[in-house]
Amino acid sequence: MVDLALDKHVAMTFATPVIGYPWPDSDGLNDDLARLILDLERQGGGMTRSNVGGWHGSADFFSRTEPCVSTLRQRIIDMTIAVTRMITLSTAAQRHFDFSLDGWANVSRHGAYNSMHNHPGGLWSGTYYVRAGTPEPATAFNGRLELFDPRAGATMAQMPGTILGARHLFEPIPGLMVVFPAWLHHFVHPFFGRGERISVAFNIVTKERKPM
Repeated sequence: MVDLALDKHVAMTFATPVIGYPWPDSDGLNDDLARLILDLERQGGGMTRSNVGGWHGSADFFSRTEPCVSTLRQRIIDMTIAVTRMITLSTAAQRHFDFSLDGWANVSRHGAYNSMHNHPGGLWSGTYYVRAGTPEPATAFNGRLELFDPRAGATMAQMPGTILGARHLFEPIPGLMVVFPAWLHHFVHPFFGRGERISVAFNIVTKERKPM
């Protein structure tokens, strides 16, 4: 049997980058964000988009000046730079990008969920988890974010434990930031439990600067 070293001979063609990054030292930040978001919810002014139940804030969350918002904004900018460099084919120093950010807070209680949708017009979308609530035990996919496999026919042949699987779910762990291409369809399973599941969702629009 020949042991083939394929590292330099494989292209992950049509791969979809999905990042799940647990930010360290997030407890204090999450406490401040939770107080702010629940106060905004009490003030009203929510809207209905993909959310079924729960509260969806306005898309100008990152125009706020509270220190916790500024910290989260900087984390998202740092992540955007890192993941954009990751997918850039040429040397990153040769290309320059401008980013614009919008985002909104979400509060989900017992029974709330988000229907399937995507975010047209952006390069990246994502969510940052502030609070997970207290989910009921033994409830399948409780409050989890699921990314819909864009590959037609991917469910026809699967091998568990490999990248050929056709389901990708994230548990809403406080401090976790999930980032994915904005065109990727996704939804959130119903949350069954006590307390609030709080998150901040965001979109990144990216434009490349023309060389001088």
